[in-house]
Amino acid sequence: MSTKIDLQNLPVTEEFAPLAEGVCPVEWALERVAEARLISCGRSVTCRDGLTQVQAIITDITTGAGQPGDLAMLRDVVGYIAAMGDCQASLTAARGVLFSLDRYAAEWDAHCNRKRCAALVCKAYISVICLPERCQGDTACLKACPAGAISGGPGLIAVVDEARCTRCGDCLTVCPHGAIARSGPMKPKLPDAPIPVGSFATAAAAGVVRRRRRAE
Repeated sequence: MSTKIDLQNLPVTEEFAPLAEGVCPVEWALERVAEARLISCGRSVTCRDGLTQVQAIITDITTGAGQPGDLAMLRDVVGYIAAMGDCQASLTAARGVLFSLDRYAAEWDAHCNRKRCAALVCKAYISVICLPERCQGDTACLKACPAGAISGGPGLIAVVDEARCTRCGDCLTVCPHGAIARSGPMKPKLPDAPIPVGSFATAAAAGVVRRRRRAE
C-alpha cells in the first residue's frame, strides 16, 4: 500500500528548484541517493536498507533493466523513508526522489518503459556518433578513444563502432569541429565506413549510408 507524503511538511531543509536543461532527472535522483548513502548514519533499517533498495531500483531504470512495476515500487519505498526515516541524509534523498518522480514523471516513464533518456545522459540509452556534415577528418577523436571504437584517418569522415564504444565520453570534447555527438534511438544518416571529407552527400545519394533506426 502506498504511503502518501506531504512534501511541504517533511523535516528536511533542502528545497529543489527545476533542473537545468540537459540534466537527466533520473540520473539526478540516483546521484542524490548515492550521496546520501555515503553520509547517512546507516544504523536504522530505513536508512541503511531503504537507501540501498532505492539505489538498486533507480540503477536498473538507468541501465535498461527497469520493469513496468518499478516506478510504483520506488515511490512506495521512498515514501516510507520520507515518512519513517530518522536520518537527515536519507530524508533529504527521499524527498529529492519524490520531487523528481512528481515533476518529471514523463521522463521516468520513458526511462523505465521506453528505454530512452531525453537528456542523452544515461549510457544505456545513447549512442556516440560522428556527424558527417561536420567532420573535417581531424583524428583527435581516434586518439582520444580508449576502446579503439572510432575508425578513420586524416581527411576521412570518422565512424564510431557502437559494439566497441563504451560511451565513456572521452571523444566528445576533443573534436575542434564539434562532429562527435550523442544520439538517441533516432540517428541521422551515417556512412558505413570512413569516406573522404566532402563526399558524404554523394555517398548518401548512392545509398552508401546506414539506414535510420526506427523508434522503439
